[in-house]
Amino acid sequence: MGFRKNKDGVQEYYYKKYEKKQTIIQKDWFKENGHKRDTFPEDFFRHIESELTLVWLGYWAWAIDGDGALFFKKGETNKSVGISLAEREPIQFLADLYGSSISVIEFLSEEWQPSYRVHLTGKRCHHFLKLICPYMTEKKQEALRIINETEPNYHPPKVPMDFRKDPGSIMPHMGMVGGWFDTEGSVGIKPIEKIYKSKRKGTRVYASLHQWVYFASTNLPSIRKIKRILESWPFPFKPTIYTHQDTALNKDKKKVKKKYQLYLPVSQHLLFMKMFAPWILLSCKRNYADKFERKRDIYKMCNENKKRVA
Repeated sequence: MGFRKNKDGVQEYYYKKYEKKQTIIQKDWFKENGHKRDTFPEDFFRHIESELTLVWLGYWAWAIDGDGALFFKKGETNKSVGISLAEREPIQFLADLYGSSISVIEFLSEEWQPSYRVHLTGKRCHHFLKLICPYMTEKKQEALRIINETEPNYHPPKVPMDFRKDPGSIMPHMGMVGGWFDTEGSVGIKPIEKIYKSKRKGTRVYASLHQWVYFASTNLPSIRKIKRILESWPFPFKPTIYTHQDTALNKDKKKVKKKYQLYLPVSQHLLFMKMFAPWILLSCKRNYADKFERKRDIYKMCNENKKRVA
């Protein structure tokens, strides 16, 4: 969003046009090999179903809920589902699975990071959405409308969430957490310094490592569902939801949507990253499991040295 001060010195929204360039960096395998539109080998979709196990169905359902986009107009044959991310790994996973193309979008008039995009259309779109629809939340009704255009009587089966009665449902829900963490999660660690002043001891500077793990979204039901998953047996997590209301206005001079943030306590960061690392495709996030572990070992060594000195 673009904001600038008007003649009265008040921040207001203005339309900011930006230029972008889209380049195909991986061609559609079927087009490149001379296949007609929406014609696939006999075992093509069966192979995909064998690869997309329950945990990956949960992952992609919530990845699409987070950063995906669905395109369809009633009565039209053109339907598609796509997702764009600044990192390539999840995009590559889905593109290779469906033999789809990959595009990179570069923003020419902004200092924004390029994004990678994969797009499924026609039968591939229908097949993918039908697989993940039962596990979706935010965009579930959109997906269902697309599926029902071809299969009017399709109704997605309910996915149980009583992990004690149905332990098999744990895996797709772990995938949901991983998919949403890749698209809506944040993890990091950085050095900070705190300065304390007192008459007795003067100025003292304390250095430490600040770390965080949280989810952020404007969709409260999704945030609440992630919280419910993490609080349910066998998970021991104790997340907290915070609300943030930005003071900026949108183009209609209305307040922007509230943002909800779900934070995990610091003591549970390492456990969370270790537990969900197999279902996090972004290595830039997954690698924080090792960083948190090194921080724990460093702090442990420092405490042991303190005890020896004392």
